[in-house]
Amino acid sequence: MGADHLTSITIHDLEKLRAPRNSYLDLLIFDEEEVARAVERSKPMAKVLFTRLEPKTKIYEAQAQTVYSSANYAELAIGEKFLYDLLGIDRVMCLAIGRYAHNHFRPFLSDQNTDMDPYVSREHGLIFLNEHKQIAYHDIGTFKKGSTNGTKLNDAGLIQNEITLWNEADYFGLGEVVSVMTDQGPKVESRFKIRYQLVH
Repeated sequence: MGADHLTSITIHDLEKLRAPRNSYLDLLIFDEEEVARAVERSKPMAKVLFTRLEPKTKIYEAQAQTVYSSANYAELAIGEKFLYDLLGIDRVMCLAIGRYAHNHFRPFLSDQNTDMDPYVSREHGLIFLNEHKQIAYHDIGTFKKGSTNGTKLNDAGLIQNEITLWNEADYFGLGEVVSVMTDQGPKVESRFKIRYQLVH
């Protein structure tokens, strides 16, 4: 199972996310034909970007999209997925983040896709369109209440075992932290970030 699979949850099961969970796997539905047909018939509502901070000393390939650049680090887009409205078929589309193979966004530390950031849980978080067509993020972790290191909203407030409605202007940071030099001075940021853009 790779990162290209379509993943959803039934509207009925969405409420189960609000209780502490050990795993998403009992709720996630992979590659339903009905979901694939709904995606083919519609336009995406949002594009989700997964990025990684890397030292500027590395030579980047031309196709790498630079999202942000500081004096010593660049933020590169390493994954991109779309969210679709599936409410018409009683489904909620979701994108999973973590080290397990079924996740859409996995925290590989290099383009060789070998070593992963150990500060990201095996099942770290879930992005989904809720029943009100709002984009939400759920921090979970594996076999525990909340991911080990949590998720940081804009690299500030810590989120653990929470469902958070997501503002397009905000990002979630996860994984190892690195020190970067910005115009405002030194700042500590997460190695990995997730952002989204509404598709108009």
